[in-house]
Amino acid sequence: MKPAICTSFDYTLPFPEAMAMIRVAGFEVVALGGRPGHSGYATPEGRAAIRTLLKQHGMTIDSVHAPFPEGDRLFSLDDTERAESVRLCQLAMDAAVELECGIVVIHLIQPYGIPEGDVRNRMIERGRRSVEALADYAGRIGVKLAMENGQKHDYDDVLTTFLNEFTDPHVGFCYDSGHEHVKSGGFDTLEQFGHQLLTVHLHDNDGSKDAHVLPWEGTTDWERFRHLFHSLDYRGNLLLETDIGNSRFKEHAVFLSQAMARAERLLKPPW
Repeated sequence: MKPAICTSFDYTLPFPEAMAMIRVAGFEVVALGGRPGHSGYATPEGRAAIRTLLKQHGMTIDSVHAPFPEGDRLFSLDDTERAESVRLCQLAMDAAVELECGIVVIHLIQPYGIPEGDVRNRMIERGRRSVEALADYAGRIGVKLAMENGQKHDYDDVLTTFLNEFTDPHVGFCYDSGHEHVKSGGFDTLEQFGHQLLTVHLHDNDGSKDAHVLPWEGTTDWERFRHLFHSLDYRGNLLLETDIGNSRFKEHAVFLSQAMARAERLLKPPW
């Protein structure tokens, strides 16, 4: 297990510059964020440039985030919109194969707060078809599909249903600590589905909004997290999905240095 960080920590930085800074901070593993225009993973030329940077810096990729928000329409009742969302998620999978990272992260039912009833039921059925198509595609091309938890109980109700339904080894769970902290302040989702964990998105907040600050900048109980996390049979990387915008560390070098120090602290077993 290695410390890793998302290249989306500051989208205002050109991607090559962000990669160089991340490597100087000591990270050997990165994840590509959900804005393909930043990294360039959606185009052949962009993927070639990413491969060049990976070779130059001696780095690898943990995972690719499906396009956000364009790829978040998997539950849409508009079949054209839903099909486009599926296509974009498949494009992220193709990039994952080419970049040899093997995991693509997707979001589920959007927007939040759809009330119980016919509309929500039809959206969930459309979403099921979308995830079935993506799971089938992932299995055919040899990547893993990770469904991410959300900030609301109604979202995670769908996640629970789908993680219980889609049990193939190439389909699993991306645990987002910030989302769960906003939802409940606890780690129930990680405890329930840690056995299906493919990757993680670790970040902090004060429980009121999804701030994406560094661990120990908010109110998450990271010591409890460490006990739970290290009890899992998880073989992936410890990935930070943090954003400099809300952090108190405003200089890039300082922010990334702090990110590495805090990732290494989380990597140490509590015992």
